[in-house]
Amino acid sequence: MFSKIQQTKLNALSAKNLHRKGKWKYDFLNGSILFLTIIVPLLFIIAQYISKGTNIENIINIISFILSIFLICIAALSLMLKVNDKITTHKVGIKNNLYVSNECDNLLSLSETELQWFFRYVTEIDQQDNDTFARICEKTRRKMYREALKEFSPGDYSITCPLCDSSPWKYKKGDCQLCGNTKK
Repeated sequence: MFSKIQQTKLNALSAKNLHRKGKWKYDFLNGSILFLTIIVPLLFIIAQYISKGTNIENIINIISFILSIFLICIAALSLMLKVNDKITTHKVGIKNNLYVSNECDNLLSLSETELQWFFRYVTEIDQQDNDTFARICEKTRRKMYREALKEFSPGDYSITCPLCDSSPWKYKKGDCQLCGNTKK
């Protein structure tokens, strides 16, 4: 049972790291879109004010029109990609996996019925994570597993991968299916 608890904690930490990475990506995309929708019109209002009555006024108006269409396309793309929904999905995934990870440290004191309930809950969380990360590449998955090993027991530099017995702190590309490290 103890190894199942450890593996559950490692899986939760890996998923949490994947959610953080995904959330960061969508937060950056959302922030970039917001920045563009504020700065571009502001710059062209200033440019139109400065160019008013000059021979470049028509060029500024044409550029402003083209960039307005571009910004509308970016906003539409953001809505089609459901960026805000994906940010929310990753926030919930981080929260759920942190809960699972923290609860794994307290599971040995639970009754058999409580353990069964907990592992059913973990199965649901795992299914949601599998749906979210269905197309993740092996390289990223292995990197997140190494990061989870580092977080598994903070300050414990003796922790090793359960499959290849290598330290995640001393990574050397290899063929381990879990962490991608070289077997010890």
